[in-house]
Amino acid sequence: MAFFDKADQYHAAALEKMEIIKRTQLTLLLTDFVFDETITAIANKTNHKTAVRMGEFLLSSNIVEFVWLTEALKKRAWEYFKKYTDKIYSFTDCTSFVLMEARGLQYYFSFDEDFKRAGFIEFTCSI
Repeated sequence: MAFFDKADQYHAAALEKMEIIKRTQLTLLLTDFVFDETITAIANKTNHKTAVRMGEFLLSSNIVEFVWLTEALKKRAWEYFKKYTDKIYSFTDCTSFVLMEARGLQYYFSFDEDFKRAGFIEFTCSI
């Protein structure tokens, strides 16, 4: 979201990280749940035109792998959500956590501290 919202406090950092991702030919995973959450948030925060532009970019980008969550992953996410009563993770974050675990991924590109709390490592420009 910060990549598209110039008013976002993390906009400059998002641009810098995206440039590194493009240059190093890394691939970002994007789930249908994160896509839904992001498009809705950007439409509410900015406008419909920006949300559509963002959606088109994400769906057509060669650096984004779009992942439709399976029923099995959603069930695992539900178990994860129920297990961590001491933390307030969104269910969408839990779906990302279990997908990352299933794929053996440790780095995340987000400004959401919950990923760090869940034991993942923030993708930084020095990686």
